[in-house]
Amino acid sequence: MPHMEPASPYSRQDAHYYSSSNGRRHPSDGRRRKSGRPVVITLVVLLALAGVGVWVWLNPPFYNVTINGATETVDAGTTIQAVIDKGYASPKAGNLMAVDGSVATQGGGQPFVATVDGTETSDPATKLAKDADVKIADGGDVTENYTETTQAVPHATSDASMDASSYYNGSIHLYSDGEDGEETVRTGEVSGKTVTTVTKQPIAAGYHTYTANVGNDKVIALTFDDGPWPTSTSEILQILQDNGAKATFFEIGNQISNNADVVKALSAAGMQVGSHTWDHASGSGQGVNLTYMTADEQVTEVTKGFDAIDSTLGTKVSRVFRAPGGNYYGSLISTIHPYVTAEVGWDIDTKDWSRPGVSAIVTALESVKPGQIVLMHDGGGDRSQSVEALKEALPVLKSQGYSFITIDDLLKYGVPSTTK
Repeated sequence: MPHMEPASPYSRQDAHYYSSSNGRRHPSDGRRRKSGRPVVITLVVLLALAGVGVWVWLNPPFYNVTINGATETVDAGTTIQAVIDKGYASPKAGNLMAVDGSVATQGGGQPFVATVDGTETSDPATKLAKDADVKIADGGDVTENYTETTQAVPHATSDASMDASSYYNGSIHLYSDGEDGEETVRTGEVSGKTVTTVTKQPIAAGYHTYTANVGNDKVIALTFDDGPWPTSTSEILQILQDNGAKATFFEIGNQISNNADVVKALSAAGMQVGSHTWDHASGSGQGVNLTYMTADEQVTEVTKGFDAIDSTLGTKVSRVFRAPGGNYYGSLISTIHPYVTAEVGWDIDTKDWSRPGVSAIVTALESVKPGQIVLMHDGGGDRSQSVEALKEALPVLKSQGYSFITIDDLLKYGVPSTTK
């Protein structure tokens, strides 16, 4: 009988073994242990690849941009200068201009002008993002750097006539002690050229007669004499306010105390209150001409007229006045020079004082030109025609682009370099 091995709970065929530390193999519990390391490695590799892919997608090494309407592929971080260097655009540089307007250096100006997604830049280091829309054009001219100095322009002395006929050479009359002007001298750092510009005109000493040079400004100065008057001054004020207009009222001093509220209303509304002397040159001036008076009487007429305004308004007003009848000539000019800034005449006389009819006054008003002074009256009699004419003419002048300013505002335009 063959020899039989004793029965064993393990069959050699299906037994599982494990190795111990002494090298001997031992049967296991029947389950093979599987390692998780390959799975982890695979996941790590996949995540790394995905991360790289996302990074590359977010940070592509090259991409498309549009340059002057054409699509071009450029390296990431490409600058405007780089696409110019590669010939994708060929802007022409502007010139470096000398201070006198001539060309100091051909092509020495702005190298180009670009817009990147609608934002203008001239910085060549500007980086272009993916899908950027870039427009590159020729550069502009640039003025050279320069040094600037300021120096005085000495004033001269006017030899203008002070006789009666000179009064109508212009609507503004002033006697000046003389005032130096000012000019700037710019010297180019590259060209070495110089340019001199007068920034403030000198005012010659002596008498000046002129009409304001207001350039392209459509401004006129409405003026009213012989008030304040109880009713017509207030009516005229209302019309001016309705039309957004300012004006100057040359009022008679001895009429102010009885109409103080009217004068205060004028000032509160932004109107200028000037003097038309104390009593319109009554007495030796025969009610019309200061030159008939003595020097002391002339000074009194002027100073008392201003004092009446100042005491009513509680402030010192600017010293502009209108001589009765436009009689401002001869020694009168130098006599009252210390007490006044300017005497104000007119360019347009509406002759409303003679009551020529509303249409005649309107026609005169609508003939005005920029910088001119208009003569009207708010007192001294029935001024109903003046009131009605203003109601009709001011809206028309406004529609033509005119605005209405005070004499003080008109004087700010300065004395022209040449006066009569």
